Amino acid sequence: VIFDKKGYIVTNNHVVSGSKEVNVSLSNGQTVPGKVVGTDASTDLAVVKIDSSDSLPVAVLGDSDALQIGETAIAIGNPLGLEFQGTVTVISALNRSLDDIDQRFKLIQTDAAINPGNSGGALVTADGKVVGINSAKISKEGIEGMGFSIPINQAKGIIEQLIANGKVVRAYLGVYAADKDIAARYGYQWDHDSGVLVMKVAKNSPLSLTDVHIGDYILSIDGKTVNTVKEMREIIDAHKPGDKISLVYEHNGRSETTEILLSSVSESDQ
Repeated sequence: VIFDKKGYIVTNNHVVSGSKEVNVSLSNGQTVPGKVVGTDASTDLAVVKIDSSDSLPVAVLGDSDALQIGETAIAIGNPLGLEFQGTVTVISALNRSLDDIDQRFKLIQTDAAINPGNSGGALVTADGKVVGINSAKISKEGIEGMGFSIPINQAKGIIEQLIANGKVVRAYLGVYAADKDIAARYGYQWDHDSGVLVMKVAKNSPLSLTDVHIGDYILSIDGKTVNTVKEMREIIDAHKPGDKISLVYEHNGRSETTEILLSSVSESDQ
């Protein structure tokens, strides 16, 4: 999706992964060289740049938070090649979470069949505004009639970082944790009413500088209750390295509070 007159294009990470240069086929049939500016495997987003031109068509970005279930939309892409372009669809669900993938934020579900050719294409409202970036990678294998798109409101911040830095710099806490659902998945009994269980504290991490230990429960961060690992990650992802957070945890049945200065995640801990 071309989103800037300067020639910036947003697509999926898995479409351009491992490449520094790509060929970009425009809607007018012209193919031009493109440079991969930045990629982010965690969100499956990437930015490519081609030479700017006054005639370059630019998509208008919409507001994914304003979407409603049942709203008409169009999934644009090239499933099975250039002969199948664009699919009329509807918004099936909002704020979808898929438990079996490493998902950074909640997704838009559509009834479009998101196939590999749709990857990086636009999910567009009836008035032509881009509200999502389609991703075949996050469509669940073996299930037909369900497609997923990355909400454009969440994608904007990722895109800005990829243009500025070539990568996404995330806030880092340094905890390996489990919640009730994770425990059930691996056959462990969960007998705690709230919080997430600290399974491991990474060495030299912000959390390692506190009195939080293995076996403690993280109950809340910045006043927001934490009962799942995803909730905890969403709160941390909303911060930047250098931000200070207030963390409430349970140790030996007592609630304690600690202040933590978040750092940036290292490549080895991505």
